[in-house]
Amino acid sequence: MAANLPPVTPWYVCLTKPRREALAVRKLEEQGYEVFLPMLTLWEKTRAGWRKRQQVMFPRYGFVRCARPEQSIGPIRSTPGVSGLVSFGVLPAILDDGTLAAIRSLAERQARKVEEKVNPFQAGDSVEVAAGPLKGMSGIVSAVAEERVTIMLGLLGREKPVAVPVGQVTLA
Repeated sequence: MAANLPPVTPWYVCLTKPRREALAVRKLEEQGYEVFLPMLTLWEKTRAGWRKRQQVMFPRYGFVRCARPEQSIGPIRSTPGVSGLVSFGVLPAILDDGTLAAIRSLAERQARKVEEKVNPFQAGDSVEVAAGPLKGMSGIVSAVAEERVTIMLGLLGREKPVAVPVGQVTLA
């Protein structure tokens, strides 16, 4: 029964050149390798407001495996953007399918969590007003809407809720 199953090819840990992960992935895929580069989705403040951006989960590292049983791992070292395979002595580092599935699941859950949010703030966050007439004041987020954040600010000796545009607030 087991003789009819296709052989399982292991996942190898690939070391890329600094900030060349995307190039390495593209070139490895062009050669027919199966590649996985886990990404994180983050919020980034720009002049226009907050936007989501992708960042590599493990800078300079990716995961690669042979797509065909007869394919060699030899050409990986000379692929543009790749420094080589992570090795322990002469043996290349291997990642089992369970660990890779856990990393994949973690990346997907994190991306879903960020996608569900309208902006990077949530109730209870400590924030600072970075622009506008209240610039420099700090407070705690009490409510979040699509374009505004309600912050509890200490004004005239009392805590007052103040609605501020999302683009004028940064995490403290």
